[in-house]
Amino acid sequence: MRRLCVGVVSVLALTCLSGRAAAQPSFAGTWKLNLVKSQLTGQTLSLEKAASGLLHFDTQGFAYDFDLSGKEFPAPDGSTVSFREVNPTTWEGTIKMNGKVIATYGLSLKGDTLSAVMKATKPEGGSMEQTALWSRVSGGPGFLGKWKSKEVKGAPTTLEIALEGANGITVTYPEFQVACKASFDGKDYPVNGAGANLKQTLAFEKSGANAIKMTTKLNGKPFYVDVFTLSADGKTLIDEGNPVAVKEPIKAVYERQ
Repeated sequence: MRRLCVGVVSVLALTCLSGRAAAQPSFAGTWKLNLVKSQLTGQTLSLEKAASGLLHFDTQGFAYDFDLSGKEFPAPDGSTVSFREVNPTTWEGTIKMNGKVIATYGLSLKGDTLSAVMKATKPEGGSMEQTALWSRVSGGPGFLGKWKSKEVKGAPTTLEIALEGANGITVTYPEFQVACKASFDGKDYPVNGAGANLKQTLAFEKSGANAIKMTTKLNGKPFYVDVFTLSADGKTLIDEGNPVAVKEPIKAVYERQ
């Protein structure tokens, strides 16, 4: 999961251009992802048996070991993951931050297609659900092998942006209880998940007149780079992102609410 988010799998951040441009369109506000207009497929993940006997998950450099007993294992961003085998073609997973359930996953296997149903737990109650389909590239049997995403559907996620002066920004991803408060100075700022700082940071830089470059780091190492571009009318926000480890770009289209 690349972001806690589709995912898994990563956190998004935006800001206004400058105080003098107050009359121009701003990044501030609430944005909703348009899944139909976005291109969020093409990512790969691998599941394999490690020498330790544990299972090893890796997508774009976001990697961890786990088993199928329901035991919690640490993930690179500071969250924990646990999986349980229901039967040979069905797994159930849970993602926690600071001891709180952030999302659950239902994984089901049918031939060479893997279906992952994610339910994000909202802070105010209820959940948001998305389904991702993955095709087998190689390997086996069962869940083991290399997979490539081919479809993402379900409820859209939202992004809330609050501006603080000319250079301050607070970004909240409400469905996953994630937030980051930062400035445009290229420094790393901690990501807060469910009330605790994660092992994930964000660094921001202005990129041209209407774009922002964001670098995500895990444990101090660059993991993902996003460039957010605001449309001239201020109604659309386009995120063009790519992981550092591999070339698997995405294009996420957000619309102002």
